[in-house]
Amino acid sequence: MTNSEKIWQALSNARVSKVAYNPCNKLNMVMQQVPDDIEVLNITKESAGLSLCFGRSLAGKRSAMFIQNTGLGNLITELYTLQKLYQVALPIFVSWRGHYQEPIEAQVIFGGKVESLLRAIDVDYTICEKSNDLQDLDQSIEDCFSQNKIKVYLLSPQLWEENIPDFHVFGHPALNAIHNSTAGYEGKPSLNRKGAIDVIMNSINDDDIVLSQIGFPSKEVYNSKDRDLNFYLLGALGAATEVGIGLALEKPDQHIYVIDGDGAFFFNPNQLLDLAVYKPENLTVICLDNGSWGSTGNQPTLSSSGMNLSAVASALGIDNKGMTDSAGELTALIDNKPLFLHYFIKAGNDKSGIEIPLHAIEIKQRFMNAISD
Repeated sequence: MTNSEKIWQALSNARVSKVAYNPCNKLNMVMQQVPDDIEVLNITKESAGLSLCFGRSLAGKRSAMFIQNTGLGNLITELYTLQKLYQVALPIFVSWRGHYQEPIEAQVIFGGKVESLLRAIDVDYTICEKSNDLQDLDQSIEDCFSQNKIKVYLLSPQLWEENIPDFHVFGHPALNAIHNSTAGYEGKPSLNRKGAIDVIMNSINDDDIVLSQIGFPSKEVYNSKDRDLNFYLLGALGAATEVGIGLALEKPDQHIYVIDGDGAFFFNPNQLLDLAVYKPENLTVICLDNGSWGSTGNQPTLSSSGMNLSAVASALGIDNKGMTDSAGELTALIDNKPLFLHYFIKAGNDKSGIEIPLHAIEIKQRFMNAISD
């Protein structure tokens, strides 16, 4: 059995059904051996992949990631405010660039600090340089899941017998034709975010799932209508829609509403890219657009200067969408369950509600219990 096959067998034995993958030529040997029972999610950004995996975990599914070590720096925030905060397991297989016969100078300077970085952020890791280092991989991955922790496996190029530069078909430009004519907006919204959230929470069905973005959106959802089927994100700006996608793909029989904001999409536009790629039929992302960074003091976002997120969504091929500032139309659109709902609101935060009194683990556990019924 090759070293690549040992890794995949260990993941299969641990009931990992999907892996998030960001390309690195030092991972080509292992990615050439993906078994039929594991699906690869090709990601555009490491933090986006981690958020997709987190969403799958809420549905009780097991995931793993394959990235290169420079990508570790791109997911530290999500790693802490999703996986660590909510205590959700994730094995991360990392190509250890800059460690062994590395020709690229920029990789060497980072590769030499990877162990120090992982120790600094309190992430357990194992160095895999030779075949013997994979001997206990089955138990190590199972321990990762049973202990609800993150575990990084540093894969040295020494593991592979040879480098296979091209393990799949080459990519090539093949663009969809896009005819984009999206209305602008210069109206006066009638509701603030709390008012819009009240409308949303009174319009959804009892068995619908609601997942809310960090800061005031989650606080206001809690104060509007706390439910076991609400999942409150307490960190990781720009991750809510990614988490919603990952969850929706694994819970096709329940409709999921993500309450997000314009700032989150400007902060992480990869969310719209993945929304356009996966397009779960049971997902509605509601972008509450106040042209402001609501949770940090209502400083202007790019939508205050003309950037039209609905037009961006259209350009990406998201046709099932709606745009309005009317409370009545908001209710009607929620009933129609579009993929992307762009609702305009007044800036300002609700100051009367209390902070969410639940700890992250409590939020996760009651939610997972509710969706498993």
